[in-house]
Amino acid sequence: MVTSFIRMAGKAGRLWWAGLFLLCLAAAVAGGMGTARADIVMTDAAGREVRLTAPARRIVTNESLLLLSLGLIDPDPVARLAGWAAPRRFDAGMYESFRRKFPQIDDVPIVGSVTPANASAEAVLGAGPDLFVVSIWDQGWDSTVERLAAAGVPTLFLDGPANASRGPGEATAFSMRLLGQAIGREAEASGFAEFVLSRYAHVVERLGQVTDRPDLLVDAHAGVSCCATPGADNRLTQLVELAGGHSIGAGLVPGYDGQLSLEYVLETDPRVYVATGGPHLARQGGLVVGGGISDKAARESLRGAVGRNHLDSLTAVREGRAYGISHQLSISAISVLMLECLAKWLHPDLFADLDPADTLAQINRNFMAAPLEGTFWVGLEDGADGQLQGKEPGR
Repeated sequence: MVTSFIRMAGKAGRLWWAGLFLLCLAAAVAGGMGTARADIVMTDAAGREVRLTAPARRIVTNESLLLLSLGLIDPDPVARLAGWAAPRRFDAGMYESFRRKFPQIDDVPIVGSVTPANASAEAVLGAGPDLFVVSIWDQGWDSTVERLAAAGVPTLFLDGPANASRGPGEATAFSMRLLGQAIGREAEASGFAEFVLSRYAHVVERLGQVTDRPDLLVDAHAGVSCCATPGADNRLTQLVELAGGHSIGAGLVPGYDGQLSLEYVLETDPRVYVATGGPHLARQGGLVVGGGISDKAARESLRGAVGRNHLDSLTAVREGRAYGISHQLSISAISVLMLECLAKWLHPDLFADLDPADTLAQINRNFMAAPLEGTFWVGLEDGADGQLQGKEPGR
């Protein structure tokens, strides 16, 4: 019927119908273009090109601390976790903060392993992810990455060789922006990255003309034995340097971490003592700081830690320059809090106006999906840490 009508309409009619057809075709093409989404193409911290067809909605990760990073840029971070490894590594008090707001966290499957040696590509695939996120690069992940890729699941390294030339602040900013791009939260990730970089710059610039760099002992996982300490290649050692100090283990421990003898520690007698720990050390009589921990409990645990292994004979301990801090601060996206505490403890006069508790309050108010509350750092004596305990974190 339409053909007959066009034949009867003559040349003018045929031109009119042809024009209408072209307009409809153009509209259809334009509509398709409007709904199409270009691939997300990233270069991760291992220098690999990672391509996603859409923002990742189901993530499996080898590091439970990724929840903190997600919580800084996503209002519902738990919903993106299709599986994670070793959730007990996550600060128990922090976990409870997220659990109160996101009770479905208890249902996140435990998948895979923190290290590649015990990882299983099949277990990761069983969780049905669209992205596998690894926080620390290791060549041992290659086989897992290849098997996941063959099944259509890409892997994103948030840390790796590409971050080797970056300082802790720059590395955090890079990793957060990378994660934000992967999940479609670029603006939020950029906002947190800029906040972190500005806080780092504030400390570094103020120390620009300072030549006095006090020796400091980082007693990692304090109270268990003396004295595990970060090595030259550890981000915590870099944080000490940026904060205007010198870790006494930096020149003796070449790798990531190692052990210092008690004799060496007592002979060196560093000006400042900093213990790291967390709730997991409670059964071992170590330093207990973190989410849900009271000031009193944290301080008592610090006193107990320095009372072992003759560390109470250090000048730093006798004169009140002994502190404790959550180890997870140094290995997470909120390491800026570790930097500010170290700067204040190493140079109390220069940083008298610096308040890490206020920085935590800003993080809770402006970024974190589940506010972190508790005692994440503490001084040996009440008030010795310069107003750090004078306000409830996040208030």
